[in-house]
Amino acid sequence: MMITWDMVAQLRRGYVYKKAAGDVAYFQMPAFLEAGISCHGLSARTGGVSDGCNASLNMSFNREDDTRENIITNHRLLAKAAGIPWESMVMDTFEHGVNVIKVDSSHMGSGYIKESLPFCDGLVTNDPAVTLVTGHADCLPLYLYDPVRNCAGLMHAGWKGVFHNIVHNTVELMKREYNSNPKDMLAGIGPCICADCFEADEELGELFAKEYPHVRCVWPGRPTKAQVDLPLVVVAQYINEGILASNISLMDVCTFEEPNRLYSHRRDRGKTGGMASFLRLPAKDTDAFLHAPQERLGL
Repeated sequence: MMITWDMVAQLRRGYVYKKAAGDVAYFQMPAFLEAGISCHGLSARTGGVSDGCNASLNMSFNREDDTRENIITNHRLLAKAAGIPWESMVMDTFEHGVNVIKVDSSHMGSGYIKESLPFCDGLVTNDPAVTLVTGHADCLPLYLYDPVRNCAGLMHAGWKGVFHNIVHNTVELMKREYNSNPKDMLAGIGPCICADCFEADEELGELFAKEYPHVRCVWPGRPTKAQVDLPLVVVAQYINEGILASNISLMDVCTFEEPNRLYSHRRDRGKTGGMASFLRLPAKDTDAFLHAPQERLGL
């Protein structure tokens, strides 16, 4: 489907930066807050116990120069700041693929105090007891919420996940398992590397241009290089699945350009920590939240 300027104009843009005690902070989407999804976001890098290149709220278990004890402590700090029960968290085990897994309360603690899940880059649930968690350090945090069926999906997507369309797999799983209608869904893209900072080889740019010919997502860069707009490809994928452009949010924060608030694998040449994206369903009756004062929403 061709992405028109009218569609782009309908996208929700912007973010709320919520700071808790101890300098723990995270990014959130106003549209999700308005819908009653108070527990969602992407962690900033401040307020944790890790040091060196991982300072300080490193959420990645894949950093050899950090201890598991530090990382567990950091996840606990984020959980406390965001009002999430620590025991409810379920973490992906990303492999830059497109596998998506349905989880429920029986999976709580996976990746933390229980054995890790099978390889997956996406999680879906309709269980309000569960908090979905995915890891990031430039890759796109992707959010889905169906307020009618009260179910949600959370994805980690690097260029491989975007190219091979993990969005499609996640939407299809929510349709199949929860009878979701994409027209009811809210979708979001959290802080990630922007098009100006995502430099790829010409060959990869050509692959994206060929796979997504109706999306102006590639332009020439330096010699033998191309710039690729991964968030725009995801917007096209969301719309192609039937999600309304007016229901799509972009935080428009580039990880590469935010050294004080965010880690970036590319900017720091791999010597860096990682963030965590999280998403937790509200109770089925959200009327009380929707009528809460603006300050409660962090706006």
